[in-house]
Amino acid sequence: MGNNRSRVFYYFLLAIFVFFTYRLFDLQVFKFDQYNRFADENAARITPIRAPRGVIYDRSEKVIVQNRPVFSLFFFPNKTEDANRVLELLSYKLGQSVEELKDKIANSKALSYQGIKLATNIPSQLVSKIKEDQAILTGVRVVVSPLREYPYKQIGIQLLGFIGEINRKELNQLEKYGYRIGDLVGKGGIEKQYDKYLKGVAGGEKMAVDAFGRPIKLVESLDPLPGNNVVLTVDQEMQKAVEEILGYKNGAVVVLDPNSGEILAMVSHPAYDPTKSWKEIDQRNHPFMNRALTAAPAGSIFKPIVLQAALENNIFSKDEQIICKGYRKVGNRFQRCWKKEGHGRISFIEGLVWSCDVAFYELGVRLGVEKISALTKKYGFGKRTGIDLPHEKRGLVPSIEWKKKKYRLPWYEGDTINYAIGQGFLLVTPLQMASYYGELAVGRRYRPYVVKKIINQENEVLFSNEPELISESRVSDEVKSALREVVRRGTGVAANVYGLPASGKTGTAENPGLPHAWFVSYAPYDKPEIVISVFIEHGEHGDKAPAYVTREILKWYKKFRLKRKIESEKPTYQYIDHGNYKEWIYPKSYWEQRAVATAEALNP
Repeated sequence: MGNNRSRVFYYFLLAIFVFFTYRLFDLQVFKFDQYNRFADENAARITPIRAPRGVIYDRSEKVIVQNRPVFSLFFFPNKTEDANRVLELLSYKLGQSVEELKDKIANSKALSYQGIKLATNIPSQLVSKIKEDQAILTGVRVVVSPLREYPYKQIGIQLLGFIGEINRKELNQLEKYGYRIGDLVGKGGIEKQYDKYLKGVAGGEKMAVDAFGRPIKLVESLDPLPGNNVVLTVDQEMQKAVEEILGYKNGAVVVLDPNSGEILAMVSHPAYDPTKSWKEIDQRNHPFMNRALTAAPAGSIFKPIVLQAALENNIFSKDEQIICKGYRKVGNRFQRCWKKEGHGRISFIEGLVWSCDVAFYELGVRLGVEKISALTKKYGFGKRTGIDLPHEKRGLVPSIEWKKKKYRLPWYEGDTINYAIGQGFLLVTPLQMASYYGELAVGRRYRPYVVKKIINQENEVLFSNEPELISESRVSDEVKSALREVVRRGTGVAANVYGLPASGKTGTAENPGLPHAWFVSYAPYDKPEIVISVFIEHGEHGDKAPAYVTREILKWYKKFRLKRKIESEKPTYQYIDHGNYKEWIYPKSYWEQRAVATAEALNP
């Protein structure tokens, strides 16, 4: 019995010895680096120095976002023996009461060794006075840090984005990439999408501390590394011109190069002034939202897809005509055309020129929902374009199965005819429409992008975007010809610019309140250089405000950017300048247009 007890006790002591030997070996060998780092952190404190973010340039390397130095005043309570005396002197210099300063200290979440920020963006004259009294103002330190500066203020601000202090949700996602509490991160646009390139590497001062956490001496000082610079595809002069042309109308404009996918301008209004504080910005109309990436009903700018689907499926002969009486009867109700008296006898091709709803009701019924949806998806609708910007919406391409799943209802004929004129459940973004009309223009669709390249401080290219072909298609000549006629003599005649002939389509999209208005176009029609997608919230009619906006953009482009001279076309409508307003008088029907053309031929 005694021997058994001795053996048990012996094994027990042996087990304890092995355990502690293993732990000692584990701590001093396997986990040496980890615990050595913990020891260093306990014996030292690091005060971070913020790195300047990279500069953002436009396509011609004109600065559109940069940094400027800003002076901030920090107070270190553990570095002064008479805090009350220091605060009294600061109160006089800052124009703030001692109580206000003490409240800032009490409410600060910063640790004592990090310093407590009492004022920011203080003038240089005050900095000089504080430095003159530095011997008295113990524990007070002026820190220089970079502040984001926007020379053009709100021009292109939704595209550029803004920065702010990292929040808890962002920190949870980005902590593994080295982000820390207090870091500034991009909150939208380019600033958010390319934050890892722009942010730079923070520097800092490493201070040795005693057992009570009080600084003893400076151990190490690291200079911050500036962020990398970003060069955009955006033409800042064009961006500024388009913003001025759009004015105070709520909506969006996208100008795109159809031969590469480069975004030349992207405007969203209302915008906000980044130099103002959060409280000063009027947020009632969602100024932070980029409307170029937000989905809305399409209206008649969708009709080229329906006509293309009808041509591909051979559901009508090119000489076939229908009679538009201003409505189509669907069950027990009447589905109206935008033109109350109707277009009379009209072909389906002319139906696109004059945007005859009845013609497209007929095409929709003959095609059916699934054939329309198939071609719509082929052109990239219902999914993101892949642009290098955050918060892009997918839009919506409806189908029989989608409606059944979403609403538990069958698909009706009324749904189809609404779909055929771009109404009903269909949702698109101005960017998607620009991308689609780019494919109409050149037969190829490229992924749109806004960043051309990223370069470091030594001007070395770290990243670059190149044209990425997404799809190719052959657009029927009839569709392209009709889109040209829309601008030359049809509903889009207000956008006709001599010397820069364009193709395009007007659109009026019903929704609660006044209808939204669209105009999407490309120019020159024979060798396209640009696509312009204009969307105006509650703009009522596509042949009005959006067409006028497009016309002014085309005029600017013709004057400053057009790559080749184009002979002007003879107008087939009257242009009357009344002084207070301008008016375009054009034929109301295809046959009246033929009469005008004949008269001009007989009387040149």
